[in-house]
Amino acid sequence: METIRIIILVLHIIAGFTALTVGFVPFVAKKGGKWHNITGKIFYYAMVFVAISAFVLATMRFNPFLLMVGLLTFYSTITGYRGLTLMRQKAMKGERRDWALLICCTLVLVITIWQTFTLTGTDNSGIIILVSVFASSLGIQLLADLRIFSGKKSMKGKAWIRYHISRISGSYIAAVTAFLVNNIHTDPEFIAWLLPTAIGMPAIAYFQRQYSEKKKAVRRPAQKVVVKRRVAA
Repeated sequence: METIRIIILVLHIIAGFTALTVGFVPFVAKKGGKWHNITGKIFYYAMVFVAISAFVLATMRFNPFLLMVGLLTFYSTITGYRGLTLMRQKAMKGERRDWALLICCTLVLVITIWQTFTLTGTDNSGIIILVSVFASSLGIQLLADLRIFSGKKSMKGKAWIRYHISRISGSYIAAVTAFLVNNIHTDPEFIAWLLPTAIGMPAIAYFQRQYSEKKKAVRRPAQKVVVKRRVAA
């Protein structure tokens, strides 16, 4: 069992390193271009493997932090990729598979929170804070998708593109945050938690504005006023 865990851990690290290095390219590459699509798919599959392997490792040796990070990145990555599919279909709401994913991740989220309090108690404030941060981020996404998949929130025009940008970017931010927290010591510690979000959120807002529905008002050229002079008799 220990050998299997080590193998999964090594593959998890390799996939995580791949996602962190390749995942930056789609942000700077031409959207819809060759490099954007190729590196985007590599990032997608790497992140899915990272999330699944994190879930397996966290269940083999209960680790609420790793479990929550894996769950958040998995949901963000899957829904972000699904956003492109739903955009091509010109969908106005989610399909059965989207609802199934939402329900399953909600159940896992509830179980993880319950297990964390049951096994670690409330004395370990560090774990409680870590789990709460990622649980809150995932909870916000689940509530938002509840409105989107039910059709209560309009997804016309370029809404699915902005959805894709938000989720995939959020997945990358979560991966960077997890890497910093686990591998780099900062003083104070909250720097590792806040730095990726502080840098990433303005970047997400910038890229989303590129696909905003608002159009700049077209300025019409000023009309020349012709003044007729009266000719004196």
